[in-house]
Amino acid sequence: MAKKRSQPGSAGEKLSKVNRESRDGADPAASPAPEGAVAGGDAVKSRILWIFALILILSGFALLKKADPGGQNSWATVSPLFLLCGYLLVIPAIIVSYRTKS
Repeated sequence: MAKKRSQPGSAGEKLSKVNRESRDGADPAASPAPEGAVAGGDAVKSRILWIFALILILSGFALLKKADPGGQNSWATVSPLFLLCGYLLVIPAIIVSYRTKS
């Protein structure tokens, strides 16, 4: 005859510290910010990056309307560059927005 396995969370099994904390609603991975640290990055710098990225992306799509479908004019080269630069600028904007000051 096979032995019965105890199910996790059964009455006889003790809960680990992580399980107890997650049951209480506290996130074990979340820790408060160190003393003197402010959550969030430099608001002015991040806002400038976001606005500049948005301007590049919108102007890239606007220039894309002028591009020749065959790709024979300069707009066909410039508009993808604007789009690429705008999308790549989103990455530093996100990093600056969520960086904690120490």
